[in-house]
Amino acid sequence: MRGSAEESYSLLPSYCYELERTNPGTLTYIETDAADHFLYFFMSIGSCIRGFKSSMRPVIAVDATHLKCKYKGVLFVATAFDGNRNIYPVAFGIGDLETDAAWEWFLRKLHCAIGDCSNLVVISDRNVSIQHGLRRVFPGASHGVEKWSRAHCDGRRYNVMTTNIVESINSVLRFARMLPVLHLIDEITNLLLTWFSERRDLAMKCHSTLCPDLGEQKLRKRLDAASRMNVVKINDVEYNVLDGDLNGLVHLANRSCTCRKFDLEQLPCKHAIAVCRHLNLNPYSFASSYYTRATWAAAYAESIYPVPPKGTWVIPEHLNNVKILPSVCKVMPGRRKMQRVPSKGEDSRQKKCSRCGVKGHYRNTCKQSVPLKN
Repeated sequence: MRGSAEESYSLLPSYCYELERTNPGTLTYIETDAADHFLYFFMSIGSCIRGFKSSMRPVIAVDATHLKCKYKGVLFVATAFDGNRNIYPVAFGIGDLETDAAWEWFLRKLHCAIGDCSNLVVISDRNVSIQHGLRRVFPGASHGVEKWSRAHCDGRRYNVMTTNIVESINSVLRFARMLPVLHLIDEITNLLLTWFSERRDLAMKCHSTLCPDLGEQKLRKRLDAASRMNVVKINDVEYNVLDGDLNGLVHLANRSCTCRKFDLEQLPCKHAIAVCRHLNLNPYSFASSYYTRATWAAAYAESIYPVPPKGTWVIPEHLNNVKILPSVCKVMPGRRKMQRVPSKGEDSRQKKCSRCGVKGHYRNTCKQSVPLKN
């Protein structure tokens, strides 16, 4: 139904042309070797690029996952976090392996998409190739690897602590990763289309000042805690808040507190909220615009359009003559593995027979003799 894996590579330039035509501002890049064999692919939808620049916190998580198609490879993912705790994909890429060359190529194309982003923080695992690529492509960005704690990170990572948001993308695409490259990309495009449509509707129905699942929820919990604190004025902008534990020194003008939550999250901490109650100020006015419902809605204001069926494509002549061959790799016979191989020392769930209670087999394959009950 989907055609061969080889045909999928040959149609890739035409598909990218239609994707860019239907979604203005979209960036796609295809890299081949001297013999026209596929090397790398990059895609960033125009709506995602503009939404990230206008409405997202400057924190990007990057990771890669293995593909299960005929010619294998890895899928690179760069994603942000919107103000309502949702995944906001920025870019996708395909390469052969997680090498220095592949990661640097992907990160350079990501730089072409988002440009020079001030105060950028990149979160990743401890992959050395990512670290090398970031030093070359984003030298001014802070990188969460050496300092996992946000209190000691060089940049402001808000409440983004891990690459779990990328792992969630990998889980959603677990079946799509078995498809030929063209259909994998089409599945990603359709997934983004659905997410943008659903979240746009949610944002339009929301009537709170802040996003309901992150900003509003956190602030309401802190409002309750702040009601039991005493505030001592030091001067017109500094206040000492007594919470019965470590206390907090709040500087309203700088939007900072010694507990560091106000500084790092850009949401009023319980100490800052106590000061606001003491001065009859609205604590919502001290929250960053990244957490507001208006910014959340603006992130999904634009629509993503699907690529029309292949029979309706009108492709320029110079693209029709471009032929891309599959990547050079050894294609092993047989079915692809669907289950991940456990790491050494990792606990794996063992079978247990419900008939005899012995591990290692199931009831229908049990050969143990079980004594009859009297």
